[in-house]
Amino acid sequence: MHDRPSGAALLEIARSSLLEEVAPALKGRPRFVALMVANAIGLVEREIREAARSERAWDAVLPEATHRDGETSDVVLARLVQSIRAGRHDADAALHAGLVETAEVAANIWKPGKS
Repeated sequence: MHDRPSGAALLEIARSSLLEEVAPALKGRPRFVALMVANAIGLVEREIREAARSERAWDAVLPEATHRDGETSDVVLARLVQSIRAGRHDADAALHAGLVETAEVAANIWKPGKS
């Protein structure tokens, strides 16, 4: 069972209200702060909506099998970056597709409508 409305939907409503009802009445720094908060709310809302897709994309790039005992994903990612720079994945179509997917997810979160 899912709670309705979802957290992402509530954030969307809050952002809309801030942009449509509060920000237009403000001037100067208070308006800037309201717009900055609305932008942050939108980013978090998109992050929530894209969470499952992001996790699937990163799981494809950094499968659990690549983790050594006690390593964080950041360590595994750093090792992958070094390996890519050394040319050890030049023909790895699956890795390329996974990295493209992670980039598309990030673009949808950080720059919606631009990808």
